[in-house]
Amino acid sequence: MLKHLELKVPPVVVFLLALVATWFVSDFGWLPLPYPLRPLGFVIFVAGGIVGIAGVVAFRKHRTTVNPHSIQNASNLVSSGIFAYTRNPMYLGLVMGVAGSAFIFRDASGFVFALATLLYLQRFQIQPEERMMHTLFGEEFAAYCTRVNRWLSLSANE
Repeated sequence: MLKHLELKVPPVVVFLLALVATWFVSDFGWLPLPYPLRPLGFVIFVAGGIVGIAGVVAFRKHRTTVNPHSIQNASNLVSSGIFAYTRNPMYLGLVMGVAGSAFIFRDASGFVFALATLLYLQRFQIQPEERMMHTLFGEEFAAYCTRVNRWLSLSANE
């Protein structure tokens, strides 16, 4: 029933919607965060951008598609660099950005939207992509999945 949502909404749109929702809800001040934590939000937001960009750079370096809606065109399985720590650096970066916005907008509701972003991306973006990666790269991708977590591994497992 929900399969029709798979790979339909671009991840950046999900991210932008979560940011707008966080900003909008923060105006109500239901779950305020202390002002001194605001700089931490900028650090997390920028770190998320760096993680995401590192994923794009790695894909470009290995000459494979960065388009999440044409995963079937992937020409290489990238497992080095940032991909030794996370199988989804671009999506991790987006979730970090939304989490950072909770501190920036000083409202803990941003964490709810970050979790919603994570869950949406996992179900409607990552799972379909992983099915395609199993089809394209078989045992090589299966072995990669056993070495590196979907969201974050604390040490590189190359």
